[in-house]
Amino acid sequence: MRVIALFPLACAIVGFILSLLALLAGSEKSFMEDYHIITLNTSTLGHNVFGSDSDATPTSTSASATASATSTVGRIGNFITGVTDNVTDRVEDEFNELVADVANNLAAELGINQWYSLHMLNWCQGNYKPNATAEGASKNITSCTNRTAFLSDINWPDDINRGLDALNAAFNAVFILYAIGIAAAGLAIIGSAAAFFLEDSRLISFGNCGLASLSFSALCITSSLVTYVQTKAVNIINKYGNAVGAYADRGGKYMAITWVAVVVMFLAAITWVVDFFIGRRNQTREYTEKPHTRRIWGRSRHSDEAQLRRAGV
Repeated sequence: MRVIALFPLACAIVGFILSLLALLAGSEKSFMEDYHIITLNTSTLGHNVFGSDSDATPTSTSASATASATSTVGRIGNFITGVTDNVTDRVEDEFNELVADVANNLAAELGINQWYSLHMLNWCQGNYKPNATAEGASKNITSCTNRTAFLSDINWPDDINRGLDALNAAFNAVFILYAIGIAAAGLAIIGSAAAFFLEDSRLISFGNCGLASLSFSALCITSSLVTYVQTKAVNIINKYGNAVGAYADRGGKYMAITWVAVVVMFLAAITWVVDFFIGRRNQTREYTEKPHTRRIWGRSRHSDEAQLRRAGV
C-alpha cells in the first residue's frame, strides 16, 4: 500500500465535490442560492430618479438679518427661514415617498422583481421578506430561469445584445472547462485509490499527475474567467445603474468554493509530481546496483563453462 496516495486522494475528492457544487449551484430553486456569481438588487429601482440635491440649502437669509439677530427683523427672518426649511424637508420626504411608491407599483406591474442572481447555469429572481429595507431581510425566490432564455426574453438594443452574446459564449466556455476539470478530478479519485492498493508504479504516478494537472489547469482557467467577468460586470452595473437605483454585488461564497477547488487540485498534482520523481530516483538506484550483480554472475558462469570444456565434458 502507498500511504502517500491518501493525500492526493483526499484533495481530488474535495476538488471534485466543490467544483461540482460551483457548477450546479442555483440550478434548482432554493439550491445553494447564496452561492451566486452576481446579485442585482433592484428594490430601489427608480426611487432616486427625481431626487433633489441634498447639499442645496435655502439662501433667503440676508446678511443684515444674520448680523442683527437681536432685532425684530432678524427674529422674523430666522422664523421664516426655519419654517421654510421645515416645509421644504417635509415636501421632499413626501415627494420621495411618492416616487418610491410609484416606482414600486410600476415595477410590480412590469413584473420586475427586487433581486436577480446569476449562477453558472441560470438566473434566479425574487423579492425580499418582509421588505427590502427591513433589518435582516431574507430572499424569497419566485422562479429560476435558464440563463440564455432569460436574457433573450428582453428586447435589448443591438449593442447590448452583442455584449450578451459575448457573455454567453464566455459562460459556455466556462461550462466546458468546468466539465473537463470535474471529469479529470473524478478520474484522479479512481487513480489515487488504485495507487493506494497497488505497489509502487511510476506509470500510475505519472497518470495521476496528468489527471490532477489537467483538472487544476481547467479549474484555474475557469475560476479566473469567472472572476474577471464578475468584477467587470459588477463595476459596470454599479457605474451606470446606481443613478437609477440598481446595485450589483459579487458572490463571495461562490468564489471561495471555486478557488478552493483550484488549490486542492494543485496540491494533488504537486504530490504526484514529488511521488513520480521519488520513484524514478529509487528505480535509478536499483538499476545501478543490478548490473553489478549480473556482471559478477555472468563472469562466474563463463569461467565454469570454460573449465568444463578443458576437462572434456
